[in-house]
Amino acid sequence: MKGAFIGGRSALSSLAGVFAAAGLEISAFCPDGAAGAAPLPRGLRLLGSAEELFAEPGLGFAAVSLPAGRAAPIVELALRRGLHAVCEPPFCASTTEFESLRAAAGEAGRSLFPLQPWERSPVLRALEKALDRGLAGEINYACVQELAAGPPPAEPAAALWRPLALLLSSVRRPPLAVAARNPAGPAAAIHAHFSGADGFAHVSFNAAAPRLKVSVSGAGGRLEVDGGLLRLDVAGAPREEVEFADGPAAARPDWLAAELADFRKEMDGGAPRGSGLRNARYCVKLIRNSLYSASVKSAAVPL
Repeated sequence: MKGAFIGGRSALSSLAGVFAAAGLEISAFCPDGAAGAAPLPRGLRLLGSAEELFAEPGLGFAAVSLPAGRAAPIVELALRRGLHAVCEPPFCASTTEFESLRAAAGEAGRSLFPLQPWERSPVLRALEKALDRGLAGEINYACVQELAAGPPPAEPAAALWRPLALLLSSVRRPPLAVAARNPAGPAAAIHAHFSGADGFAHVSFNAAAPRLKVSVSGAGGRLEVDGGLLRLDVAGAPREEVEFADGPAAARPDWLAAELADFRKEMDGGAPRGSGLRNARYCVKLIRNSLYSASVKSAAVPL
């Protein structure tokens, strides 16, 4: 299936091979910003605007890699042109934009799919299975700590999406309120309130190496992911540690390929359209209200 890509030249260069392995060919490209030095795939058609890009004949999907503040109208344009859309989160800046995108996808009968390849890491898959089995009992606390190797991004949403997505998938219930400090860095802290549970997300920048830690506690015990290590400390069972080759902070092409395979399933009708959105709406809501909380120095902003 042929598709179009809009975003940075380096992003296209790094992603094109993984798309091709999933049977998704990038045939047209609209660059975002300076041309840069990254090589482009041979035979790619270079276009100057999103309107030209999505009008290319024979396209089945659009891949969007743009900042949250600019991505939503581009994604919506692609959907309304009859293309499926796959995008790097965050792909919108408010729940109003999110609902507009979901409505556009529904009206066009197309898929909107955010890429969250870290969820494919074996250690997070093992944590998910432990939560599914109820090993920790009813969850009352979760904390996600992320060390990022680079500086804070220009848009805080880019750094907050993954820890908040992991927080939501750990607590497994809708958030009620949120308070935040320094969401733009150098160290962001977010406290999300849930019914019967508290969730915390901490992001520090300029670390020597990327690292991710997830702690989940409940009435039945405690589960923890620390890099590639899964620790299980649950009632009625001996403490256990299981080590995996890579932690969820790794950037593995096979994890991205698995995400694209699920995107392909949605496009082909093998999975319900919209199933890839997972906790996307709540991620958007938490980020938006975290930024507001920090700006007014509020103790908590209701959701």
